[in-house]
Amino acid sequence: MHLLAATPTAHWLGYVSWADNILQEPLVVSDGYIAPPNRPGLGLAWSEENVRRFRVD
Repeated sequence: MHLLAATPTAHWLGYVSWADNILQEPLVVSDGYIAPPNRPGLGLAWSEENVRRFRVD
């Protein structure tokens, strides 16, 4: 996301709403746009608790 936000020719970001269930802070889509989170790294953090909950053994 951060790289796309810094690149004037990047227009598309793959987004799947089902991932919101396993993220600590789901991405916010507004008018078809996602603002990159104001934190370093990928901007995504998994919710360990929810990942365990949805895990299939």
